[in-house]
Amino acid sequence: MSCNFRRPSLLFSITTIIILLILLPTLALFKGIFQPVTESWIHIKTYLLNQYIMNSLILVISVGIITGIIGTYLSWSLTQYKFKGNSLLTTLLFIPMAIPPYIAGYIYNGIFNYTGTLERIFRALSLQPIRIDILSTGGVIFVFSLFLMPYVILATISFFYKLPDSYFESSILLGKTPRQTFFKVILPMSRGAIIGGIVLVVLEVLNDYGLVKYFGVPTFSTAIYSTWFGLGDIQSAIRLASNLMIIVFIILVTEQLLRGKGRISQPRALVKSSLKKEPSKIYKIVFYCIYSFYMILSVIIPIAQLIYWSILASNNIILKGLSKLIFNTLFLAVIVTISVLICGLIIGNYSRLSKSFLRKIYSRVVILGYSVPASIIAVAVMIFFLSIDRGLTRIYEFLDFKNLFLTSSIIILIFAMIIRFMAIGFNNIESGFNKMGIKYYEASKLLGKSDWVTFFKVDLPILKPAIISAVILIFVDVLKELPLTLILRPFNFDTLATKVYTYAGDEMIHEASVYALVIVLVSVIALTTLQFLQKEKVK
Repeated sequence: MSCNFRRPSLLFSITTIIILLILLPTLALFKGIFQPVTESWIHIKTYLLNQYIMNSLILVISVGIITGIIGTYLSWSLTQYKFKGNSLLTTLLFIPMAIPPYIAGYIYNGIFNYTGTLERIFRALSLQPIRIDILSTGGVIFVFSLFLMPYVILATISFFYKLPDSYFESSILLGKTPRQTFFKVILPMSRGAIIGGIVLVVLEVLNDYGLVKYFGVPTFSTAIYSTWFGLGDIQSAIRLASNLMIIVFIILVTEQLLRGKGRISQPRALVKSSLKKEPSKIYKIVFYCIYSFYMILSVIIPIAQLIYWSILASNNIILKGLSKLIFNTLFLAVIVTISVLICGLIIGNYSRLSKSFLRKIYSRVVILGYSVPASIIAVAVMIFFLSIDRGLTRIYEFLDFKNLFLTSSIIILIFAMIIRFMAIGFNNIESGFNKMGIKYYEASKLLGKSDWVTFFKVDLPILKPAIISAVILIFVDVLKELPLTLILRPFNFDTLATKVYTYAGDEMIHEASVYALVIVLVSVIALTTLQFLQKEKVK
């Protein structure tokens, strides 16, 4: 069969334009590195840079270890052992993803501070209060570990579900105990999935701005923001961003090296495990204790506290702006979701049909955005749009524009979010295209259908589950997003996330809780729907 249709020129051209638009801001960032060094950068390099590096390393190592161990334990237990309501227990484990770490930070500070919930409970019981300094590096690790744990669970649980029973049976026949089998057979095999989940957690830690800022722990993201907006020194912000890029690059290379030896196990784990085993009484007690403790800390306490604070703030006049904030947030989420979806479908379709070496490069470029912290994307996009605005100065003068149009509009924020969340949409769509292959495409072409008809009548209906997953995940991430919105939003443009940040920064935590509760509830509904749809798909 002729393969001319496998390289449609229009599809290639549009894909290349999208990839260039994703790459150009990053190239503009590298150009800024070669600008002259400023006095602010000399001060940062001499007195502060080591602190940023140490704090970032302490956070990523600690949170990575904690989430890796507990997340793997929970997903292993739920996939291999029989508990009451396994399906419900698994679904509930993903709810902490709906609570952004910065909101969780405000909640736990409200519980542990001197006038907080814990203090009042002890006083009511006439007990000596126990004071915990949550506004510390330990507090940041505690919050990150609780609310980023689902990333490890998400990565490992699908792997464990597909693990064949033959590995256990062979190991038992060779005289190994279940514990020896887990540590000597299962754990090495699942190394790739565990490391993949931990890397997602680490990237989220490096990306965070709201939590580390509120807890007063200096990291790269807070440093980039304060250098840019506090000192007005964008060149030093670029240098900080480039240092952070080096750390991210080291993490990604390390991940590839560690995953490399584990890949041999992945193709074999394609057969679904048959029956779950009955756990011993001790194992069951330990599991329920760990699971309950985790759910109380990550779901019940935060949501109960938000509801309580929201009731206290229900009559506050400030809440009159809630509808506008919800509109701004939903508008942003819908525009970004649709844009990412369209770009993901175009690039995914090109990757499926093309045999060119470029398709692999394009695939890596697309997922680059999610591995780059938001603060770096913000700096890169800002430089890129400033250069465009400067090139359009005469047109602006002719049109009598008072400001730099692109830089001061919401377009820059939407563009940055598309880059940031492109990987989420693309990964889901690419996975759908890979499962589909090109046999339906070729059959449709043999029947004389055009590329457009084939795409809309054949490909899209088959891709529906992947598209729904992509839509929900992108929508929820945009809903929670803070650093990009905070840095690139137009004047007087607020979302629910920025309002929560502003109120919390002004010590108006009760008012902040109403907006936070809206974010959490919408995210919970979306993620629960996604879990339900995925289970229906499995059935």
